[in-house]
Amino acid sequence: MQPETPDRPVSPRFAAIVKGKAARKKPLNSCNQLNISRDMLNRALQDPIAPIPAPLRQTFLDFHNQHHRRFLLQVNLLGQLAYWSYGLADWFMLPDIGQLSIWIRSIYVFLAVCLTFFLFRYSRNILLLDLLLPISIIGAAILWFELLVLSNSPDVDTFQYASVIFIILANLGTQVRFIPVLLVSLIISAVTLWGVFRTSVGQLHAVLIFSLVYLPLVLFSLYISWSATLKNRQIFLRHMLEEWNHQVLDQLAHTDMLTNLNNRRQFERLARSELARLQRHYQPLCLFIFDVDHFKHINDHYGHDVGDEVLKIISQTAQEEMREQDLLARFGGEEFITLLPNTSLAEAEIAAERLRQRIAESRVITQAGDIIQFTISVGITLVDKNEQDLHHLIKSADQALYQAKENGRNQVKVFVKSSTTATV
Repeated sequence: MQPETPDRPVSPRFAAIVKGKAARKKPLNSCNQLNISRDMLNRALQDPIAPIPAPLRQTFLDFHNQHHRRFLLQVNLLGQLAYWSYGLADWFMLPDIGQLSIWIRSIYVFLAVCLTFFLFRYSRNILLLDLLLPISIIGAAILWFELLVLSNSPDVDTFQYASVIFIILANLGTQVRFIPVLLVSLIISAVTLWGVFRTSVGQLHAVLIFSLVYLPLVLFSLYISWSATLKNRQIFLRHMLEEWNHQVLDQLAHTDMLTNLNNRRQFERLARSELARLQRHYQPLCLFIFDVDHFKHINDHYGHDVGDEVLKIISQTAQEEMREQDLLARFGGEEFITLLPNTSLAEAEIAAERLRQRIAESRVITQAGDIIQFTISVGITLVDKNEQDLHHLIKSADQALYQAKENGRNQVKVFVKSSTTATV
């Protein structure tokens, strides 16, 4: 795989062509977004041909666009330069058509290079870019053999062996898919063998000798092309497997495994970012804490498995009640915390009361058939514009929660900076 960053500074114009006007880098789709499992990636890696799973095929092409676009452009330009340089060989080996060869090659290479820069500038179709050089080589091979047919030089029969460069360039320059390489190789081989037949004036013996030299080189170049394609597949699959592992570790570090909510560490990190944003663009912001009333009794009397089920129901209900921009987390034990951006104190009270009522209507049925009802108490605080101390905010909401507990539980209390509190 070619390095993404060049060893030397690259001009902005060249960099724009490499990346493409419509092909600027964008993040690859994550494994979670594509519903890819670790087993699927491992099976693909263990397969001898490393097939790309169907959900990952577009991501695979995007990966090539990001990592091989520069390499493909360089290969195309070097291939065109190599084709043009053979015109100088024609000048010395076939003097009767040398000048004509240079002119025809120059025009063809000029048009091919213009098309190359245009497509690399504006196209995101990496499959097309991967086949650009092989397709241009088909035309180059046709032109060269037409020139050989026109020549009366006695060196034509020897010089035609140089045509093996066409199949080598075509096969070594592809990186993405192998089957199109086979089809292009068949076309180039047909053009080459037909050209040899014409330059040999229909002598099958000469064609046979050429084929004995040509065939091993075709097979060798196809093997190199397949190896490169396979290696690129394996690199991509390993990259996705590393990303999958990273996402799992990230989820383990930031997610409460029982409720699948943010854990305390993740909540504090995101909440501090929200407080920092509040300093730049003030909008009403509220925070409330709620926990399960008499949760210890539920655990002691019915067991921790029932207690866990209660926490799951509460977390699911809270997720259903919260908006997408609200930050919800399990803060520890039976305690949950929520940060509500762009929410007034009155709106936060309504949301908390609605959540309290829904949870009060919830039930858990044990294996013994017992029906368990449970409730929550909620403490709310309004975040001041100049407030930066998250722990001070949590303490304020916690004081309101304590007041709700003291007043009989199953209720919502609002923290007020004075010594009094207000109820919903």
